[in-house]
Amino acid sequence: MAASSLASLRSSAQRKLERYTSTNLEYAFNTYDHQGEIDTPLRPADVLMANLLSLQLSARDVIPLFTDGDGPAQLLRKALDTALLELRDAKSFESYEDLSELEQAVESLAAANSAAVPVKWWTAITVSKVLHRRRPQIVPLIDSRVYEFYGTRRPGAVRKALWEDIRENAGWLTDLAAIRRTPDGRSLSLLRLADILIWTPD
Repeated sequence: MAASSLASLRSSAQRKLERYTSTNLEYAFNTYDHQGEIDTPLRPADVLMANLLSLQLSARDVIPLFTDGDGPAQLLRKALDTALLELRDAKSFESYEDLSELEQAVESLAAANSAAVPVKWWTAITVSKVLHRRRPQIVPLIDSRVYEFYGTRRPGAVRKALWEDIRENAGWLTDLAAIRRTPDGRSLSLLRLADILIWTPD
């Protein structure tokens, strides 16, 4: 399938954003988009918050991460904690001047994606939805619609496509993002805006 561009959504973008951020419709913006404690390690509640973005994580997916040991689930939790720490002060995703610089900045994210592979029910989608809430400026949200939109199912390829697309459309995306703030009063990241535009139906 050929990749799409955010430019194709420009005419409906404000309508999509207003719909997704409405306080009387059942979208996740008013619940998921509270960043929480930005300096703490991963908590079980952080993992469960990802369910607000259409995941179905249960006790079987959360409890093993927080038990003692050095199995795949515990290694995944350590990788997620490392990503939270290393991405704490990362620049915004679209501000990196070249792709290699971006990929170097998100090495810990790529490592968390790799650590998720041997853990049943965990994928790059799960990792993105857990980490994005805490690091919305640098961790792209990945879901089936984003995969379809960009015509790839590889996280690295999605990052590349998003980086190119957001930079190409940064002017109008920045203007649009400025009309909404998150429920806890932060600026809306262009990564979050891009996912809202791709995900929200017309």
